[in-house]
Amino acid sequence: MQMQKQNKKTWVKPTSIIIDIGKCRYCNKDMTNQESFVAFADKTKAHHSCMVQDDQQRSLDKTFE
Repeated sequence: MQMQKQNKKTWVKPTSIIIDIGKCRYCNKDMTNQESFVAFADKTKAHHSCMVQDDQQRSLDKTFE
């Protein structure tokens, strides 16, 4: 009696998984993991471009005493 060689089972990983991250802290639009984003310590997230714009605005609004 001769045993047959079993085929190797392979699991094909999906090429891209798109996940909804939530709403942007600044513009309140929905974000996916395909976009560049930042996560803050208080667990909120934002588009990188929205955060940069806000940082620039804050630096312009600062008054030096």
